[in-house]
Amino acid sequence: MTAALIIGAAILLLCIAFGQFIHRFGIPSLLIFLVLGIIAGALPIDQELISASNAENVGMAALIFVMFYGGFGTSWKTARPVAVKGVLLSTLGVCITAAAVTVFAFFAFGFPLAESFLLGAVISCTDAAALFSLLRTKKLNLKHNSVSALELESGSNDPTAYLLTLIAILLMQGGPVSDVPLLLVQQLGVGIVVGVGIPLLAIPFLKRSAKHFPAGMDLVFVFAIAVLSYALSTQLGGNGYLAAFLCGIIMGNSNIPNRVNLVHFFDSVDWFAQIIVFFLLGLLSNAVSLWNVLLPSVLLFVFILLIARPLAVFSIYLPHRNPVRQGLLISWVGMRGASSLVFALMAVSAVTVQNDLFSIVLLTALFSIAVQGTFVEQVARRLDMFDTETDVMRSFTDFQERSEQAFLKMKMTPGHIWVGRALKDLAIGQESLIVLIKRGDSTVAPNGNTVIEADDILVMTGEAYTEDEDAQLSERIIDRRDPWANKLIKDLELPENSLIVNVVKEDGASVTPHGWTKIHPGDTVTLIAWDAEGVEREKF
Repeated sequence: MTAALIIGAAILLLCIAFGQFIHRFGIPSLLIFLVLGIIAGALPIDQELISASNAENVGMAALIFVMFYGGFGTSWKTARPVAVKGVLLSTLGVCITAAAVTVFAFFAFGFPLAESFLLGAVISCTDAAALFSLLRTKKLNLKHNSVSALELESGSNDPTAYLLTLIAILLMQGGPVSDVPLLLVQQLGVGIVVGVGIPLLAIPFLKRSAKHFPAGMDLVFVFAIAVLSYALSTQLGGNGYLAAFLCGIIMGNSNIPNRVNLVHFFDSVDWFAQIIVFFLLGLLSNAVSLWNVLLPSVLLFVFILLIARPLAVFSIYLPHRNPVRQGLLISWVGMRGASSLVFALMAVSAVTVQNDLFSIVLLTALFSIAVQGTFVEQVARRLDMFDTETDVMRSFTDFQERSEQAFLKMKMTPGHIWVGRALKDLAIGQESLIVLIKRGDSTVAPNGNTVIEADDILVMTGEAYTEDEDAQLSERIIDRRDPWANKLIKDLELPENSLIVNVVKEDGASVTPHGWTKIHPGDTVTLIAWDAEGVEREKF
């Protein structure tokens, strides 16, 4: 047990380390997860631990969170203007792709028609995770609200592909064609009812009860809701992935407490799920089998990239008179991902096939991520599709349209430059406002003519600072043994590219620091540190 945990942790760390390394060169991190799995598959490992049955169960469970986060992280406010096109891409577009691949596999490879349809069904969905990772990292956006359309499509097209896969399995198992309409109604009907009903019950409860939860319990609650939406829908014969997606998009766009942190939490869960899926399914592969299907996999990848995907995109975008360059970019970023691999494994476990569909889908996904994911930035620039005027984060639900306000308490010590001056004469900027003054035992509601007196405590409001990758805030509580204790700030040896921005005294008063401010035991010192090179700090 312990050895298995050590191996599992080492694999995760290895995937993350290699992923970060190749990401510097513009190569999607997802690629290394799959490649490392394929390499590990050649090692002597207990096959019972990585059986197709176990991998299928793990993969199906992981997709719950991929589907839920696909909805939870999508901003409906931004996606609404392109909702029709996004939904058409995720439904009609998936069907067109599946049909095109079916025809190609039947005539080019000589596969049986039912098997060709099965291949088309499992590989018809897309995964834009590599694109979104690039856009978030580099703070880039795409023109014509393309990010929202892609996010809506990639988050919602998996249920369609899953439904097509179920239909293909039904037909290959000898089920009558007359059962297909009933399957469609049941899958869609139950999936929609459960996917909408569960969040409508969960959201009011969360709003009412979250304040009584222990810290972090809201994460557990929403996690359980995501699982319940899938499990209940599946148990009732519905499309569990459709229910999970709908549940996610409704909850993610509601005014629930701690929403931004929940988005970040499920973003991490989504990455963990994708690492598990790519590595585990790569582990199931066989080098000989992959070599045997190398040619058909390359041909299938090229066909999807140049014919099937553009056919699906332009069938929807041209009638809406969208720019051709937008259609070309959306065609390019239609990468095959984790869902196709899981659906392929599910399919070959359910029916007997004449060809190695799983290996074909795995190699096709590998080529898709490697080529399309690596060159997506260059293609977008060549097509002049990057939008430098709008914030890409508006497409995601962790974007905060109105910055959070913070309150700051400042004590006016005798000799402070503000003492004796009226508020209207202070150059504090439009972003900040003095909203209250505590003067002895009384409270003053200030106006522009209010004059600040010594020992006043000012309550100020301003935009809260949000940490980013270039600058981080940290606090240091000073005790008697601290080397900073009883020293002036100008005499301190601060870390490189660091600055003391606030000092809170033992009585709670906040002091704006300068070089002659003395640090005492009991003070709480706030520092800001920059990681960026070339940052200069003014010396005291």
